[in-house]
Amino acid sequence: MARIVLGVASSHSPQVSSTADIWTLHAERDKLNPDTHYEERLKLVGERIQDQLSPEIWRKKYEQCQAAIENLVRAIDEAQPDVLIVVGDDQEELFRDEGKPALGIYWGSEIHDYPLESEQLHPSLRAVIWAWHPVDSEPVDTYPTHAALGRHLIESVVAEGFDVAQSTTQLSGRSVGHAYTFVQRRLVPGKKIPMVPVFVNCFYKPNQPTPARCYDFGQALRRAIESWDEDLRVVVVGSGGLSHFILDEELDQTVIRALKEKDANTLRSLPREKLQGASGEILNWIVAAGALEHLDVQYVEYVSGYRSPAGTGVGMTFAIWK
Repeated sequence: MARIVLGVASSHSPQVSSTADIWTLHAERDKLNPDTHYEERLKLVGERIQDQLSPEIWRKKYEQCQAAIENLVRAIDEAQPDVLIVVGDDQEELFRDEGKPALGIYWGSEIHDYPLESEQLHPSLRAVIWAWHPVDSEPVDTYPTHAALGRHLIESVVAEGFDVAQSTTQLSGRSVGHAYTFVQRRLVPGKKIPMVPVFVNCFYKPNQPTPARCYDFGQALRRAIESWDEDLRVVVVGSGGLSHFILDEELDQTVIRALKEKDANTLRSLPREKLQGASGEILNWIVAAGALEHLDVQYVEYVSGYRSPAGTGVGMTFAIWK
């Protein structure tokens, strides 16, 4: 029987991999993002977070993030997984307007990570694209997947009433999303452990799943994994989150507290209006929490990554379940 031997979750924001000197560039990008309501937020937040915006504070927070990632890397290495179940979200990388699944599972035999043209990216992203994708003239990177387990997961959760989308191929030129490549590049660097990508529509209306549906889906994934008859060591990874691009520390702490206390009711009933835009990636953590409810949260690092006087940034969060 396959066993979930470890769970981890990690923010995958470019800010996580950005040295402090890049944070001001992320703030410039926030001004261009209509979802931040930047000028309005600037008036509301005012002077309240000025003490969070110094280069010295940013350097310390960057170092916190790198130390947290190293903790996750060590935990995965010690667990010696045979396969990763990576719960993430696609941001119009594989799936576009022809079809965006609310929930989906990829079960092809491999998946490709295509280089990005760095000159087409905002300057804040050019410096950190290494954490997500190859760049420019670098070759296509290919990651192994576990096709048989992926199909088994699909069949198992469908039998429980989850109408998940399935995919085995990529349209030409469409890369696997950064939610998955970040895990391969930063959490298991150089290893290329086979993975099963699990997709949650965190961003795109109108078919985002509810928090309750996500928690139930996570529970179903665990049962599906444990019903696989091959002896596999499985690590479940939640990729993304927590709140961003408007940083909401109250929301983040509610989620973290619920994870620590195994408070499924709170996770299942989080207000949907709080889980819009990039903050919707909290749904990936909720799926992971459902799959990992038999384990205990033994490590959490939270870094309030304010990067502008308008309170934009990322609640950069890292966790380990054992």
